[in-house]
Amino acid sequence: MNSKLVKILITCLAATLLSTTTGQADQIKVVAKKTAKPIPSPAAKWPPEGFKGKEGVYAKVPSGKDVLGLLSAKKSLQPLVKTCEEFACGAVFVASETGCKWWEVNSSVFSLKASDLSKEKVGTLTTYHKSSKEKALATIFLISGAEVTPGTSIGSIKVICHRDSANKPKPGNIYSPIVAPTPTASPSNS
Repeated sequence: MNSKLVKILITCLAATLLSTTTGQADQIKVVAKKTAKPIPSPAAKWPPEGFKGKEGVYAKVPSGKDVLGLLSAKKSLQPLVKTCEEFACGAVFVASETGCKWWEVNSSVFSLKASDLSKEKVGTLTTYHKSSKEKALATIFLISGAEVTPGTSIGSIKVICHRDSANKPKPGNIYSPIVAPTPTASPSNS
């Protein structure tokens, strides 16, 4: 009888162990979280949208909203805002298919004539900017020496991408005002 009792105890013990083990397995949850897959940035469109281009060189005069966004995003440009409160300023976005050793931007400064509200050219501006890599956008600020007045503007912008580093000038702006001719005295009839 002892052997029969031992068999029953072993069977009961095995059943208890099995139910306990199974119960614990039901209480343990294994969770594997899905890993987030990075969303790739869309490839930059080339040529840049809204730009005018010729021979692999592209340029666009930014809107006021574009410039405001740029100035608010880059705190390092805040001194530029103070300069442009005093002097007439403009900007141009540029890019080149092959990159540029340096940039040259030639532009004109205009003012409104009080007599008929037509535009009058009051100066020229040459701006030199550092190099840019291939298909990289660069912002070139055009800062004149013309005092800001209502109706002052910068226009007739011509962008040149120099692919040779010879004669590379120091980056900056050169403003040349147009000197108004002085009236000549008419000979008097004495």
